[in-house]
Amino acid sequence: MNRFFTYIFLLTISLPAFSQKESLVSFQHHPGMNALTNADFLQKKANRRIASLSLPFFDDFYQNEIYPNPGLWQDNFVFINTTYPKETITVGVATFDGTDARGKPYNVNANPNLSLAADKLTSNPIDLSGLNSSSNVFLSFYYLQSDFGETPRAPNDLLTVQFLDTSGNWNIVWQKTADAVLNMRQVFLKVDSIYLNGNFQFRFQSFGNVTGANDIWHVDYVKLDKNRDTAAERNIKEMAYEFLPPSMLKNYYVMPYNQFDSTDLADTVRLLVRNNFINATTDIVDFYDATVVNTATNIVSFNGPSRDFGPLSVNEIKYPKFNIPTDIIGDTVTIKVDYFYNVSAEAGEPAKVQANNAVTHNQVFSNFFAYDDGTPERGYWLQDESDYVMAVKYWLRKPDTIQAVKLQLFPVRADNALARFSICIWKNFTLRSVYNAADMIYQQSNLKLSDLIAEYGVDTLNGYYYAPIKPQFVKNGASFPLILSDSFAIGLIVETPNSLTVGFDRNNNKSFYNYFVEKEKNKWSRSTLPGTMIINLVTGKSLPGYLTPVKEIKTPKYEVKIFPNPTRDQLFVEGITEKSLIEIFSINGSLIQQSQLSQSNYISVNELPAATYVIKITNLMTNQTGTSKFIKSE
Repeated sequence: MNRFFTYIFLLTISLPAFSQKESLVSFQHHPGMNALTNADFLQKKANRRIASLSLPFFDDFYQNEIYPNPGLWQDNFVFINTTYPKETITVGVATFDGTDARGKPYNVNANPNLSLAADKLTSNPIDLSGLNSSSNVFLSFYYLQSDFGETPRAPNDLLTVQFLDTSGNWNIVWQKTADAVLNMRQVFLKVDSIYLNGNFQFRFQSFGNVTGANDIWHVDYVKLDKNRDTAAERNIKEMAYEFLPPSMLKNYYVMPYNQFDSTDLADTVRLLVRNNFINATTDIVDFYDATVVNTATNIVSFNGPSRDFGPLSVNEIKYPKFNIPTDIIGDTVTIKVDYFYNVSAEAGEPAKVQANNAVTHNQVFSNFFAYDDGTPERGYWLQDESDYVMAVKYWLRKPDTIQAVKLQLFPVRADNALARFSICIWKNFTLRSVYNAADMIYQQSNLKLSDLIAEYGVDTLNGYYYAPIKPQFVKNGASFPLILSDSFAIGLIVETPNSLTVGFDRNNNKSFYNYFVEKEKNKWSRSTLPGTMIINLVTGKSLPGYLTPVKEIKTPKYEVKIFPNPTRDQLFVEGITEKSLIEIFSINGSLIQQSQLSQSNYISVNELPAATYVIKITNLMTNQTGTSKFIKSE
């Protein structure tokens, strides 16, 4: 359980100045979940029929969506992902923490030392009528604690399984507290005859710190069926990729196509295949196909040899690099690589089991450099320090225009959303060199989150912000446009202590390029924490209009109809069916809140103080805008 915030002020007082160090912290708000993703799940759930499911019930969470399959599950408090665990049975797990379906803490004011009811994952009703104890109905699953997320602690942080009885009571039939075992473990639970009815339901529920993304558990490979032989099924008949493929690049996850050449490619691409069979499996034949998405041109195909995988083993396949054409035209170039294999040992298994025999990686070349995959598992900061400096090192093969710094920033607490910081660029940047303000060639200071430009679209789900490079902040002899080559660093000076964290991707370890300034030595130091800060470098041509306010775009207006008004908790918007940007301003024009509106037409305002506000709605498809006033009541 994360008890950090309880003691933060005591630590600030008691620790001497030389104790400053880099730290990782959990998110208060889950970066991958928000009102938009919640609304999408609810819409898909509404489109499903309500009839009870039939056996077998099976889910291994191998999917693209971040919320559970509404055809199987009733709620979406958990987060479906491939990046939080270090071990899986198949690609994808359901992750439990202390944030709700919209990524908000269940209770931000709760005592972090208490273990309270947190995430749950509830099955849809399942028809078990006509079965009895001799039917051997068992629920099985695998579970894992923590890994790249925040770790639960014994004895009070729990993962539980509960069955619903005919009186409407949820009964705990299994529970587990944290321990020292860091591997996936399998559990079998018999469904007793008192639960065998036409509307049986089961659920997983975690208990822990509900003030944020804390006390993390993972569940994988959930199966409910009758006539099960638990001894035989402890080794499932399943061969599967364990994780999605990595970047094809040696250093970056994404980079601009005009800066790329063949030396940027990794010598091999490493994939892991897990043999869950109890016996050796020797008939694995693997393949891949690589296609230029821009032109639908196949550039290489690979047929592998027959491979021998031992029982209950994780097996590494190293694919050698192949050449990527250097003459593709387009602002964004994507190379799609489909990896797959055939294994006769899975013959006769359901399609859902065989689906995870294929994975895809889209190698993107765009207008930015990134070491990370865009998915933060923790937040990075220098604990208990004001004016702390953090930076990421980049280099350019040839001169290019620096257009923006793109990054993920998260307030440590909601009341620190006004934290002050600077966006900076440094030249003459080397390890263990003395920090010199004269090396700073760009600094936009006294910023707060609302001063940055939020990126809408896919990246909004992970909280990206842009800080466009502006001429008035270039300094120390640099000129505008800011054209750089060779190596330099981009990053932050966070002026307010214990306020902001930078998104930190723990499953892409590029700490070699992550730096901070040790105050007691006043020198640049390389990070010792495995992973990478999510601070990206945007280069090339000017940013598109929807990211920069430099050029005013005149758009048609439309009437905004909202109700109820006044309101205490929610606003509903009438007549909008396309995705829209929602901005709420105070009466004096300060931006208070940003979000997206989907087809649910629902806006939460329950956290706003009682006052009069202006709501502005921008249709992201047509750029139409409309405004209206509303009153937030007590």
